[in-house]
Amino acid sequence: MEIGKVFLMTSALLGGFVLFVRLFRALVLNPKRLRAILRKQGIDGPPSTFLLGNIREIRKAQSAATGEPKETHNLASFIFPFFDEWRNKFGQVFMFALGNIQILCVNDPDTVRHITTCTSLDLGKPTYQYKERGPLLGQGILTSNGTIWAHQRKILAPELYMDKVKVRGMHI
Repeated sequence: MEIGKVFLMTSALLGGFVLFVRLFRALVLNPKRLRAILRKQGIDGPPSTFLLGNIREIRKAQSAATGEPKETHNLASFIFPFFDEWRNKFGQVFMFALGNIQILCVNDPDTVRHITTCTSLDLGKPTYQYKERGPLLGQGILTSNGTIWAHQRKILAPELYMDKVKVRGMHI
């Protein structure tokens, strides 16, 4: 009976410790790591607090701006008045946090154009796809990147031409 209680208590303590470590990693370490990576790239932003991020500053700026509406064509600065302040202080590209979620705000048209024209395949597929599904799927079109993917696509593409698909569709 005593051994069962000790085992139960040890399991509860170990489970609590693991939960604490995971929460600490998700709420503290990951946001700090992301902010550090962005700072290395020269992107800065307002300092954030532990659980709220920059929500206090956002609410303060919104409550201060509830006066008479200004005549402006910049609708974003009317809806998000804190963006103007941060844009002037940190530049056209800055980061801020909503809770523990880090957000990158990009106001530079050239950077936005580059981001939107860059397709996800140019960046490559996520590595977890190959790590998790690689032994099952091999280096096929679903899991490969780069030249291997291009070769697999070149082999597969003729089989997906409309005339071949129509012929095979009649057999199904």
